[in-house]
Amino acid sequence: MFELATYRCPHCGAEIRDKLSDGQEFACGMCHRQFRVLLDERTQKAGFVPMDPNTVQEPLGLPKGSVRAIATLVTAGCCWILIVLGRSVPGYVLSLLLTIIGYYFGFRQKIKTAESRILDASAQAQQPLYLPGGFIRVLLILGFGLSAIILYARDQLSQTAYLEFFLILAGLVAGYFFARVFAEASGGPAGNLINHVKGVLVLGATLSLAILLLGGRYIESPHTGLALACVISFYFGSRS
Repeated sequence: MFELATYRCPHCGAEIRDKLSDGQEFACGMCHRQFRVLLDERTQKAGFVPMDPNTVQEPLGLPKGSVRAIATLVTAGCCWILIVLGRSVPGYVLSLLLTIIGYYFGFRQKIKTAESRILDASAQAQQPLYLPGGFIRVLLILGFGLSAIILYARDQLSQTAYLEFFLILAGLVAGYFFARVFAEASGGPAGNLINHVKGVLVLGATLSLAILLLGGRYIESPHTGLALACVISFYFGSRS
């Protein structure tokens, strides 16, 4: 005889002895809250996703992420236009763009993965602004790649603000594609070894950068600090 696994309602703590299946919807007999089950068949560990009866409306009735997509394209577009016209781009705009790009290459991918088991796998997800999946990522890479070429041709890429921005951006994008190339090895011995090596490298780079900053030597060795920042950026990109 197999003993049924026991779970507890995350809302009221009532014991649940029903046999659960992955993707099942059920209501707690005590508090009547509704949940969707995320069940690992091998370990029998279960997660409960609340089924919120209230529908959260997306801004302006557009597909999820559309407002962020518009903000991204307008900000990046303005940056590209300024570069083409030979005007300087404010440092705060470059910092903002790194935040936006980090979102598109990291956080948004994680959100998509987290949602994939909650939503109906057969349903067609609407992409931001009804654009093809990955379109904004590709556009960002092409736009900033062309911008780097223009700045290099004008001998402006060596300016501190641009150099730091493009090197850290390059580290992030390189890490992202590194993770895609070695995706098949994920979870295996080779993939685990790669993750351990990356972890050691990024922790070493982080510690070195901290020593450099707190010791005040970053002024004397700006290139060393920038190289360490690129290593850290690469790691975050590879973990997206």
